[in-house]
Amino acid sequence: MNYRNFYTSILLFLSLIILLSCQDSDKNRGGKEFSNDTTKNSSDTFRKVVNVNLGDFDMMFERRIIRVLAPYSRTLFFNDKGLERGITAETVREFERYLNEKYRRKLIKRPITVTIIGTPRDQLFSDVSNGLGDIAAGNLTVTKNRLEQVDFMAPPDLQSVSEIVLTHKQMNPINSVEDLAGRTVHVRISSSYYESLQKLNKKFEQSGKEKVKIVPVSESLEDEDLMEMLDAGIISMIVVDDWKAKMWTQILPNIQVNENAALRKDDNSGWAFRKNSPLLLEELKEFYYKHAKQLGTIPYLFVKYNRQVEKLQNPTNQKNWNRYKETIKLFEKYGSKYDFDPLLLAAQGFQESKLDQSKRSRAGAIGIMQIMPSTGASMKVGDIKITESNIHAGSKYMKTIMTNYFQDAHFDEFNKCMFAFASYNAGPNRIARLRKVAKDRGLNPDLWLKNVEIVVAENVGWETTTYVRNIIKYYFSYKLLLELKEEQQKARREFESN
Repeated sequence: MNYRNFYTSILLFLSLIILLSCQDSDKNRGGKEFSNDTTKNSSDTFRKVVNVNLGDFDMMFERRIIRVLAPYSRTLFFNDKGLERGITAETVREFERYLNEKYRRKLIKRPITVTIIGTPRDQLFSDVSNGLGDIAAGNLTVTKNRLEQVDFMAPPDLQSVSEIVLTHKQMNPINSVEDLAGRTVHVRISSSYYESLQKLNKKFEQSGKEKVKIVPVSESLEDEDLMEMLDAGIISMIVVDDWKAKMWTQILPNIQVNENAALRKDDNSGWAFRKNSPLLLEELKEFYYKHAKQLGTIPYLFVKYNRQVEKLQNPTNQKNWNRYKETIKLFEKYGSKYDFDPLLLAAQGFQESKLDQSKRSRAGAIGIMQIMPSTGASMKVGDIKITESNIHAGSKYMKTIMTNYFQDAHFDEFNKCMFAFASYNAGPNRIARLRKVAKDRGLNPDLWLKNVEIVVAENVGWETTTYVRNIIKYYFSYKLLLELKEEQQKARREFESN
């Protein structure tokens, strides 16, 4: 297979579909006459200035604001130290530049700003319908249910999209959707994949087959996250759009793409917008047919971003699971002592060292929790070269962080851990300061995901946000395995009692 030609065609497809599947961006690429800095952190500006605004393109033109709602994604959009990055981000800026060039004389040097506001996938359509955004984007498949809420700009001449089943290569291939009967699939409830699985289950029920066991996952997990977890062996089966699966499997070698098992075939994806907006529809059509379709200029952006993805590891394979069993009692002990979820502490330990007490970093950090000797000494809990003292020191240090730097916070248990982990990685002074920045920008300073996380990505970079998100994934994998073991023990008890 000629991967260069494949990437060229698929990225051309994306340059078009991402007119239709856009995500966050801030960097203005307008012409010189309209060049300005208003797009930097613009999503936060609009959170303050613009609340509910209904209406068509004429009203957006009058306000000089178009709001694109999109979930964060390493394939399509992310923010790194204040710079918008990703295929979608580039396309949104192209749309903005196109509008400003087209309406140059009418705008009288008051340019249109197209801002992308990071929005969870399960809120995209309702927020557009309710006037909290004008366009929803993010690799959105057109479905019957979605068309009841919004309209779509999804050109029929774009490459169609199919939803295919992905499995780990250690499993037998799935040759057709019929093979899914009785199998377990992890999926976001807000996704079109979930709709497809429900439809398949109705078919199975009518034919007397065992249903697919659908396991909902957090809406904060994007397709890329789930594919990483599948590649690592944390989960066993997911559903993903074919073009995205083919791209990511170039760097995730343990995934089997089951092209013959397609839940949905030859559908369209696009941008969603409020119903009764014919003027906006015309603008989107013109942008696509007269501008974007003729470009085809997204030079291997996806390859560039994929090279920055750190391979996720499986904390539940046998070697890692043995380390977990050896240390979980200590995480439970000190998690209880310092009021942290033991499983989250274990997930952090895995992120830091793979739960390997013998690990030493180049900077001199020691053990499971990668504690610096000076920090360990200040905790006064013993020799951090010893496993228990190391875990004790790490747990106590996070408690110290929360006590000294976040006294005004109103964190729930989950977010308390998220801020502690971020502070552990990037430093508590920096995270405390950026929490205040987030509040000033209209974000919730007590929520990490999709709130303070955004500001940290802009100012610190992806290292810290990836660190925290990896811990969430490892936590999820521990939870899955423990739930599975509990089900197995329950089944065994029921069998023995009978």
